[in-house]
Amino acid sequence: LMKFENEITVEVDTNLDNLILLLTKHNFKLKEKYSCKDIYMIHKSEKINSNYLELLKKCVLVRNLILSSGEKKLLTYKYKEYDEYKNIIRQAKLNLNVDDINTLVEILKLVDFIELIKINDDILVYSNDIDEINIQCVNNKHIYIEIESKCNYIDKIYKTIDMKNVIKKYNIPIKGENYFVKKAENELKETYQNS
Repeated sequence: LMKFENEITVEVDTNLDNLILLLTKHNFKLKEKYSCKDIYMIHKSEKINSNYLELLKKCVLVRNLILSSGEKKLLTYKYKEYDEYKNIIRQAKLNLNVDDINTLVEILKLVDFIELIKINDDILVYSNDIDEINIQCVNNKHIYIEIESKCNYIDKIYKTIDMKNVIKKYNIPIKGENYFVKKAENELKETYQNS
């Protein structure tokens, strides 16, 4: 039932305008633009502590995808396994279509789920017919690039090493050498370290 997938995520070390300029120099063109609004919900019995990855494993996401073709509302569970260095070694997700986000949130609250964080993600899919990348602008604070093993606009399936090489090939400036940045973990850290 769960769909296993492979991807890398890096945090970009430049602003969005510079990143798009860099990509257009390599003949990348915008293929798709959409938004994803996630509410991470967790049972109130879970202790909120600094083991953010463990907390996120226990969350369900109330997800609203705003596509050019319309909205898609989902209840999503994300499964991730990590090695000792916090690299993602296996991941999957399970989606359930829902009709009404507000009603879903209310039902979850009735069974003692609480809101942990919200993530608003504006996504730009770029391709140059050789490679495909997803730029993600998260909560108007962070810019990430995500590369998935299966492309949507070119006939290509990447292995992890190939995905890393895409970042290197185009000299995309990234923060550190982390190819498995966890967006939700970053948001959770910022939320709870500032509160």
